[in-house]
Amino acid sequence: MKKNISSKIIFLLCVSFLFSCKSKKNIVVAATNKMVKADFSKIEAKQAKFKTFSTKAATNLTINDKNFDVTLNIRIKKGEAIWASVTYIAGFEVARAMITPDSLKIMDRINNEYIKKSFNYLHKFSNDEIDYNSLEAILVGNCLPFALKNNSIINQKDGNTIITGQTNQMIYQLSLNPLLKPQSTLLVSDINQQKLEIDITAFQEIMNQLFAKTISLSSLAKDKSVKLIMDYDKTQLNQPVDFPFNVPKRFSVID
Repeated sequence: MKKNISSKIIFLLCVSFLFSCKSKKNIVVAATNKMVKADFSKIEAKQAKFKTFSTKAATNLTINDKNFDVTLNIRIKKGEAIWASVTYIAGFEVARAMITPDSLKIMDRINNEYIKKSFNYLHKFSNDEIDYNSLEAILVGNCLPFALKNNSIINQKDGNTIITGQTNQMIYQLSLNPLLKPQSTLLVSDINQQKLEIDITAFQEIMNQLFAKTISLSSLAKDKSVKLIMDYDKTQLNQPVDFPFNVPKRFSVID
């Protein structure tokens, strides 16, 4: 794995549109759609609930024409921390990350480098609405929290529920399947030149709730295209999790 690729995997996991660009695609809801009252209670009832979440994801990462197959180990303690480890050939760990509502830490074991930033650092590359809770929602297969607000518009189309709206100069569109789970999400910010597409192509039932099974994240940045496909396996809920994160002294700090 070449220099900095391991860090890019983690950064894409943190907020995929770090590499995003100005979108030429407008979000338009057809006039023939049936608009309904914006009552989010049924959708909120379908949001998966958990105390802890852990999974192993066979992951395919494509950066431009370069393709990498890695494994992501992900652990989440609801509202407190997201821990991720990236392993490559023969289970060798190449990167590790710890994300909290306030901070972002990344260890790049390939290059012996360490990054420590406040979570707000990511807002240099993304919309301010993308916070820690949004990242949690993406990883488990829930709706983005800010989309379930009264200023959003709900429409029905072809058996799906479509949620559209705008916040902080960002337009969003979520398509929910008949079970009211988000099967596709599109975020566009022309002013900040950002775009992110999230597709959940498969869900899994755990403890009578639906969680993501296969997630595709894709974005563009000028001459760079990035796509991440994660297929979850051995997902567990509400089991004890730990977040080991000891930075060796030989690591250099990257600004």
